[in-house]
Amino acid sequence: MVDSSQMNARLGRNVLLHSCAVILLASGLTSCGSTTSPTPQGTVLLDTTVAVVQGVTCNTGGVSTDFTGTAGRTVIITATGATSLTPRFTLYAPDFATQLGGSASTGAGAASLTFALTQTGVHHVTLCDVNGVGGTLRVVVTQP
Repeated sequence: MVDSSQMNARLGRNVLLHSCAVILLASGLTSCGSTTSPTPQGTVLLDTTVAVVQGVTCNTGGVSTDFTGTAGRTVIITATGATSLTPRFTLYAPDFATQLGGSASTGAGAASLTFALTQTGVHHVTLCDVNGVGGTLRVVVTQP
């Protein structure tokens, strides 16, 4: 015989599992609590992983990666990593001197920028971790 506390625990698990399934279907995720990045939508211009060095903050350095973009086209740039990271990045024009835009935080371990390019050529993205936490960042540039 099952007592009421066991029955309530089972009911709670069933409600949680059902809620998780609904969220997964609505958002296109593959599992609850997943820390993987979603699959990029649109044309992928860049999908790479870069390493940010422990102890190096945005004030003292960073790493760069490049992608080829076309004037008049919008790009979506995302950087995602472990939740312990606080990524930030800057988008540069092909001359690597003109700053075009900076990222905004989109949650723990994530930042993004949507920008309409004004020049055609190789654009540069310089990334860092605000607090100097080392780790890897997945950088994805898509064109919707």
